[in-house]
Amino acid sequence: MNPVLSRFESWCKIPHPSGHTEAMQAWLVSQAASLGLECESDAAGNVLIRKPASPGREAAPVVALQAHIDMVPQPLTGRDWTREPVVTRLVPQGEDAEFPEATLLKAEGTSLGADCGIGACAMLELLAGNESLPALECLFTVDEEVGMVGANQIRPNWLRARYLLNLDTESEGVLMTGCAGAVDLTARFRYGLATVIPEGDKAVRIRLSGLQGGHSGMDIHLGRANACKLICRFLKHAVVNFEARVASFNAGSLRNAIPRDAEAVITVPGEILSEVIDEVAYYGELFRDEYRGIEPDIQFVAEACTAPGALLPEEIQDDILNAVEAACNGVFRYSPDYPGLVETSSNLASVTTQPIADSNTPAGETVVLCLVRSQAEEMKRWLASSLQSTFQLGGARVEFGAAYPGWELSPDSKLLSRARDIYKETFGQAPLVTSVHCGLECGVLSALYPDMEILSFGPTVHHPHSPNESVEIESVDRFWTYLKALLASF
Repeated sequence: MNPVLSRFESWCKIPHPSGHTEAMQAWLVSQAASLGLECESDAAGNVLIRKPASPGREAAPVVALQAHIDMVPQPLTGRDWTREPVVTRLVPQGEDAEFPEATLLKAEGTSLGADCGIGACAMLELLAGNESLPALECLFTVDEEVGMVGANQIRPNWLRARYLLNLDTESEGVLMTGCAGAVDLTARFRYGLATVIPEGDKAVRIRLSGLQGGHSGMDIHLGRANACKLICRFLKHAVVNFEARVASFNAGSLRNAIPRDAEAVITVPGEILSEVIDEVAYYGELFRDEYRGIEPDIQFVAEACTAPGALLPEEIQDDILNAVEAACNGVFRYSPDYPGLVETSSNLASVTTQPIADSNTPAGETVVLCLVRSQAEEMKRWLASSLQSTFQLGGARVEFGAAYPGWELSPDSKLLSRARDIYKETFGQAPLVTSVHCGLECGVLSALYPDMEILSFGPTVHHPHSPNESVEIESVDRFWTYLKALLASF
């Protein structure tokens, strides 16, 4: 087995969801100590391990390598991601219907964490190996998946390298020279709860599941269903046509994952309860038809349940449903420079309703999370402002946070020229040079180190941030071969 994949098996045994990477940080520090290498951690939890140049390579420039150590845990329910390991499984060539030509590594019913575990394990293998290499600075960052938290806290003088290789690109044979910037948007609706249930009303629990989800940047152009949007569509229909009242509405989870499931509790007049349950079944068929060929496993079901203790006020319920339905979701604009590349998008990532515990009177809050991405800073601002207007018109308080810039490497970069040449020498064909519609820490690092040349590449990872995530085994072999060849060229 490729040594990177062997190391990845050990990596997967250590829980490392975003926000809970302490065990992985400690393990990295212990690995550096066992190798006798210089190692530092900063206040954020980022780990930097330095390896001196091999004999005879002392005159070569220092090269930094960088990958994040956190992963997006999907699904969130049914397991304790802070304690349970990721269990991997090999899918032989021909056994995966979507990618029959490839041998894949997947996880058992969860996201795999190849984003960015493979890159991190390649760095560890280089630190432990005997290849003739220039001096290396291996930077392992934390909480990339929740807003570049670790990268944003790196101090300006920590890295000494002139060149940096980010190992977080998810298509082997592609050199990434640009990425989208992003900004988080949070809309909060606060209200007093209605504690009187309409006389004669019965409660219904509605569940939406089976959606594919995926990476909110890499997969946003695929037209996959958004669970927040679909369940909101039905809830508004039920309010208008069946006198429904909403008690709770919860959909999605993480900002950077397309929402896969949703659940709501509503009340309806008791005499039409069975009609409403039948209407849910009808909408399930409708959704499967509308997303045929894209979402084959949509499940939309309803059942009678215990009456809720409170309801959203009728006018607030309408404001929330109207705002969620109106909010832009998906591709907003394609790049005028790169045909087929998404330039600007938004992911309506989650909606949650919850009581406010410290209120003197029964009160609740509905929170909507969105993530706006764009290669163009002004387009990012425009779309974020549009979403802000949508939610403010509905009466929400809107906050922005965790913004980070995009990044673009100059086409005249010496690093890019070297990387192209080495790829062609190694594999007999030119790599694809392009940009990607997702956030990479390259944007944060290039702003922090403006004189540093940064390039990104990696193995082929399919459907990151979802239980369908997989990495192509052959692409890991090629990625590893290329990484060693490129470093050897300095």
